[in-house]
Amino acid sequence: MFSEMKTAIKYIIFNFMNIFIKPSKDIEPKSLLLIRLDAIGDYVLFRNFIEVLKKSEKYKEYKITLLGNIAWKDLSEELDREFVDEFIWLDKNRFKKDPVYRYKKLKEITEKGYEVVLSPVYSREFFYTDTIVKLVHANEKIGSVGDLSNITKWLKKKSDKYYSKLIDARSEIMFEFYRNKEFFEKLLNQKIDLHKPHIDIKKIKQKNISFELPQRYAILFIGAGANFRKWNVGNFAKVGMWLKRKYGYEIVLCGGNSDRHDALKFRKYYVGEYLDLVGKTSLVELLYVIYNADLMISNETSAPHLAVALGNPKVFVISNGNHYGRFVPYPKDITENYYVIYHPEIEKDLDNYKKLSNSYGYRSNLDINEISVESVIEKVEKVLK
Repeated sequence: MFSEMKTAIKYIIFNFMNIFIKPSKDIEPKSLLLIRLDAIGDYVLFRNFIEVLKKSEKYKEYKITLLGNIAWKDLSEELDREFVDEFIWLDKNRFKKDPVYRYKKLKEITEKGYEVVLSPVYSREFFYTDTIVKLVHANEKIGSVGDLSNITKWLKKKSDKYYSKLIDARSEIMFEFYRNKEFFEKLLNQKIDLHKPHIDIKKIKQKNISFELPQRYAILFIGAGANFRKWNVGNFAKVGMWLKRKYGYEIVLCGGNSDRHDALKFRKYYVGEYLDLVGKTSLVELLYVIYNADLMISNETSAPHLAVALGNPKVFVISNGNHYGRFVPYPKDITENYYVIYHPEIEKDLDNYKKLSNSYGYRSNLDINEISVESVIEKVEKVLK
């Protein structure tokens, strides 16, 4: 009840602010605004379809403007510049909390009109993408029919009307790469010959990296977007010491700026030398670190998605089952080098995909720290034999 009241108040406040946004009525011919504001992992599972869109018969003559999440700005400007004519970046946290920033960004985004506004995301968010779709002036506004995982029923009913066309989607849980493929095949009315996410590191201009990587190393990626998806750093340290002792791997510790405190805690548990890169790499530099690693052990976060797209030979993921079927596990026809160590409650039902995806497809409250160090070591050892 409190949550619904909070959403209603937010709706009233933001709706009032929107009155002061005056979108341009001038539409640039052959222009398309592509909106994608979700996290880094979502972006990795989506980005190859930008090329498909740009090369399609339907939109090959269009100028594409990508409105994206600033979290993956460096990566996208490096990887997608061949297919994107213009970038606009949005800080979702500031957009939510800072009314001045929100007003300025909405003013910037709506200062030109487009022939087409395109929002491919399945799990729509009312106060971000849907609001922007409503405000931008365009001849055609296309989105996904979507679900209710990030939006209330009454707000979805309102925002469905912001679109001139909603593309139908299957209602069952699907791996997100396939969900994106489903959207673009229906949008473009063509079969898409794309079978897995892919990042070609050879296309990236060589950067001056300020650190030297070991010859043979394993990555421990300790970060995640939410605390309930973070395995204890003391456990990571134990696995790292075992990897070094048994297999001779040097250890490279990775994570984002927000994981620096956990990196300090790791230091207290780990006995021996290792390379700490937590909060010290750009996303582009992180690509090189992941690409050259012998293996990675990570929480379920963006790093495993990058590793799969780069073709890393051994990716181990520690998961409490959150978003089972949507982001974890990877289907075998995408990669066979992706291994998940689940919470024991999930491990005992691994043969029942339907039950697990229905139970954990949108949220898992299982305690990730009930996954033992021994179970992680057992899984890694089985693969390395």
